[in-house]
Amino acid sequence: METTILVYIYLFIAILIRMIPFLNVNISLINTLLHEVFHVIFAAIFSGNIRHKIRLEKDGSGLAITNLTSRAPKTLIYISGYVGSSVSALLLFYFLSMGMFKMVVYLIFSIVCISLLLWIRNLYGICWAISLILLLFTVIYLQNKTLFMHTSMFLSAVVFIQSIFSAFTVFKLSILERKNAGDATSLANETYIPAAIWGLLFFAQALCIGYFILSKFLI
Repeated sequence: METTILVYIYLFIAILIRMIPFLNVNISLINTLLHEVFHVIFAAIFSGNIRHKIRLEKDGSGLAITNLTSRAPKTLIYISGYVGSSVSALLLFYFLSMGMFKMVVYLIFSIVCISLLLWIRNLYGICWAISLILLLFTVIYLQNKTLFMHTSMFLSAVVFIQSIFSAFTVFKLSILERKNAGDATSLANETYIPAAIWGLLFFAQALCIGYFILSKFLI
């Protein structure tokens, strides 16, 4: 089957997964982890310290715990999460377009391993990370080209779909529950720009990068 058609199938599967609560929570954590990793990477850049913490929760949400107090670095850290997950989707689809299926699996595997060693500290997050590491290690150990291809497409599709839906969720919350809109609320507190504006910007950039991915690699 043509690669592009397979990718579309996996994109459809990723959308269907969102309708199944248990699967959605555990699979969406892949994108949540990428989101939080960008937070802690930027925190490490500005603080010179890699010892930050990530919590991954049972509802699919996440939290990066940093110790920065300066306004400008905190603003960039808050921005980095949604932008980072969208850029991650772009990078993964670039690898797919080049036929670099192993690279997708190795990249996600490495990120989860590093995150487990350095940042993930709550029990649920640790258990989730170990289970994903074991699954991806199995794929790597078997060294089956077809398995690499399908796994990489699935991972890429999940990150792509979740990056857009998570940005839409924060946009919706920034309008309906502006004091409970995650990074948009935090940015509003730091910059005095309304949470709804930040929510709109997060959603707009996710749509723009999503459109670029579709037009460049799929359509």
